[in-house]
Amino acid sequence: MRLLQYLYFHCMTLATCWLPDLRPILRFRGFLLRPAFKSCGRNFQIARNVTINFSNRLEIGSDVYIASGCWLHAWGGIVIEDGVQLGPYVVLVTGDHTRRDGSFRRGPCELGAIHLCEGCWLAAHATVTKNVTVGRGALLAANSVATHDIPPMALAGGVPAREIPRRSRIEIVG
Repeated sequence: MRLLQYLYFHCMTLATCWLPDLRPILRFRGFLLRPAFKSCGRNFQIARNVTINFSNRLEIGSDVYIASGCWLHAWGGIVIEDGVQLGPYVVLVTGDHTRRDGSFRRGPCELGAIHLCEGCWLAAHATVTKNVTVGRGALLAANSVATHDIPPMALAGGVPAREIPRRSRIEIVG
């Protein structure tokens, strides 16, 4: 079954890669790709040149947008809740290499799930590693790497990503 879902995903992305990334096309492509996933909500929008490995272990909510060039490795499981946006070239990787006999090539893979909560946004070139939850309404800044959980409604950035404190507004009364 997994192989059929992956082949279906690959064939549909190849069949639609020549179409421009306009909103109706993004929705059409998302509609065509729904059977390739473990589950998929309504109004799924996906751009061209997205790579998804182990699509049968990917759960997608409603109103999700995945931009061009994203790479999702779902072997350990990925849950993307409603209203999540993935910017261009976002990387979600649920596996990690380990060393055996002095080589990372021979070591077994360690897996862990990724959970993107409702309404969060991962900006361009952000990376999320295994066993990480990005909280509801959180923003992971561009070029950041999340190696631990991001709290709800947080703005996080850097390598590794840390919460960026918000400054309170200064009002001048005059």
